[in-house]
Amino acid sequence: MSSNQTPRDEEEKRLLTVLEQVSRRMRKEMALLGDRRGDVVGIRQEFWDDVRMNFSDSTEVGETWSSIVQQAELLAERERSHRVASEAVERLTKQFDSPYFARIDFAETGMESEIIYIGRASLVGEDGETFYVYDWRAPVSSLFYDQEPGPAAYRVPDGKMEGELQLKRQFVIRGGQLKLMFDTSETVGDEILQAVLSEGSDTSMKSIVATIQKEQNWIIRDEKHKLLVVQGAAGSGKTSAALQRIAYLLYRYRETLGPDQIILFSPNPVFKGYISNVLPDLGEANMRQMTFRELIEARLGRRFEVEDLFSQTEALAAADGTAEGEARESSVRYKGSEHFFITVENYLKRLELDGARFRPLRFRSMTIVSAEEMSQQFYGIRAADGFGNRAAGLRRWLLERLRTWIDSQMNEPWLEEAAELVDSEDIQRAYVDVRRSGGFHEEVFDDEEQMSIRLRRRVAEETLAPLIKAVRSYRFLDAVATYRELFESRTLFTACSPDGKLPTGWEWMLQRVEETMGRKVIDHEDATPLMYVSEALEGFRRVEGDIQHVFVDEAQDYSPFQAAYLRRRYPRARMTVLGDFNQAIYIQSQANGGFGGWTRLMAPEATSVLRLTTSYRSTEPIVEYTKGILAAEDAVGIIPFHRKGEAPRVIACKDNGQLSEQIAASINELLAQGYGTIGVISKTAYESGNASALLKELLPDDVPVTLVTGGSAELPKGVSVLPSYLAKGIEFDAVLVWDASEVRYGKEKDRKLLYTVCTRALHILYIFHTGTVSPWLPKP
Repeated sequence: MSSNQTPRDEEEKRLLTVLEQVSRRMRKEMALLGDRRGDVVGIRQEFWDDVRMNFSDSTEVGETWSSIVQQAELLAERERSHRVASEAVERLTKQFDSPYFARIDFAETGMESEIIYIGRASLVGEDGETFYVYDWRAPVSSLFYDQEPGPAAYRVPDGKMEGELQLKRQFVIRGGQLKLMFDTSETVGDEILQAVLSEGSDTSMKSIVATIQKEQNWIIRDEKHKLLVVQGAAGSGKTSAALQRIAYLLYRYRETLGPDQIILFSPNPVFKGYISNVLPDLGEANMRQMTFRELIEARLGRRFEVEDLFSQTEALAAADGTAEGEARESSVRYKGSEHFFITVENYLKRLELDGARFRPLRFRSMTIVSAEEMSQQFYGIRAADGFGNRAAGLRRWLLERLRTWIDSQMNEPWLEEAAELVDSEDIQRAYVDVRRSGGFHEEVFDDEEQMSIRLRRRVAEETLAPLIKAVRSYRFLDAVATYRELFESRTLFTACSPDGKLPTGWEWMLQRVEETMGRKVIDHEDATPLMYVSEALEGFRRVEGDIQHVFVDEAQDYSPFQAAYLRRRYPRARMTVLGDFNQAIYIQSQANGGFGGWTRLMAPEATSVLRLTTSYRSTEPIVEYTKGILAAEDAVGIIPFHRKGEAPRVIACKDNGQLSEQIAASINELLAQGYGTIGVISKTAYESGNASALLKELLPDDVPVTLVTGGSAELPKGVSVLPSYLAKGIEFDAVLVWDASEVRYGKEKDRKLLYTVCTRALHILYIFHTGTVSPWLPKP
């Protein structure tokens, strides 16, 4: 650097050099993209013109087929090239906007210092050797996240590289222009964090690669442990770190790991949409993503009406304070517990010897195979072969019995009558079948009889098709009756219970199971145990062994039973679970310490438990205020990032009419101040529906007000009105709490729910209430 050139001058000059490289690459890729687009369009238009069509004999047909395949392969190759070029242009466009965010100067021991720039994606010169930018996931990039200037080291696949970190510099580059630049001795400088965190919220989560903190980087790059449990304060970047971890794993193991081998369990559909852009923004395809509700629906939803977690929450809120509500709460807590999981495990061991229930195969009034015959066949197979082999053996036996039964019905009146009613297409197919088998020539005398037999067989097979399909799907196993049996026998339950005792409210649970399942309705608390029993009887044939990594967000809301079930369903997968004890808002997990049974899923030496304490989402005044909602022991360790802002406001209203007017007025003010996302959060879905209707009447027509429901797939711009449990993991520029009164949030179980609601705010938190305010809010 010349004596009159400042570090900023040097960096701006270097930025221009990089942008020129990006521009040059982009021009090439755009030209290639145009060529490939022209190729694809041309091949599609001329596809059949270039295919030599000749069906005169078998040889010509073979050559015609080869010509079609060749042309199709050419088209597929050009389409792949077009897709690759398109992805390259998209990546380079992002790089032109912000090619890198950090620089480190590192001198390996005994070597000269090397200047390394770090960005979202690597950028290599045309010579294939000059690295202008290193990918943030490259081993050397960990120096930026983990080390301070001075002696430093980073790990590579072959060991460790040691040396001296001489400089750490951070940048904010937008639109190809250098906006901010800082030298820092910290892992990520506060100035950069201040700049990024002060930006407005959006309807989708952003990548955090430029602001990853040291403790987040440990989560992202951990390759040692099979189970990674992350307890993090609200807004501490748990989910962001998990998504960057997925991107890192896809980069680190790109030869052996694909996005379809990673699955993320999200808390709700809204959250799924909220995070859907993070990985594509980093140049990676999205992993598989689903909610636990979707898993239940896929397994049980076709045959039963299955209650979801949100409906359960609404039902419990409606019955709050009643004897029925208290009994249901007790049942929900118990059926999610580790005690019940052990009870079910012991029950399954007994079922290896006797007791599994079966559905008889019936056709009209006729029993083809009775439940007793199935039981004899099932238990006639050695116990050592396990449920899976027994179920598969019974399935084969039943299919053979169905074929034999069809043979026995060939001359029965019902079948002859049905065969007489077949349409002309069935007759034509029967004719073709007989002709292909050598019929309809002068030496054959029973052609009509053969056609009649084939028609009757076809009719019988089509009539029994639903029954055959049910057998192939293992529907002969009666998981519901088997599960109910556990509750219908007091002796059986106590024999399976780990302490030989019945749970409190066992009689109520028995009545509830009989009443709901008798109507083909499954309570949410019964869904996971029922799935577990069902899949155990089938030998866990549905386990997904190809999944290598399972991520569970908001893990504190899963019961120990659900945690154990997921472990069984993905037996070969490493697991990363993330949550916050202070946001355990559902009954099924509140009595289980937040994380329930997660830490006991794997051996201690394969498990790592990490804690994120700094809250980055909200301003310092909001974090300090929301800490006061929690019990003192729960708030210990939550540290606000020092970002200044407006203190939260608590606003008293005389009634709901004034409350809605005050909130509408606040929305108008906040929109005028430039806040893009505003969340109006009520306690229940019923309340949010009313709130949405009132606000739409009070606000101007050009103010978008969206009611967010359990089925919503994305978060809109403007004003979102939603119930408390759908706000999990989401953030808004401003949060307006709808009626934080003692009536709504007065019980101990409401404390963490109110904390969760209030911690959704980035910059502004207004809390409105009627009557007496919730006792959990800090006193002024």
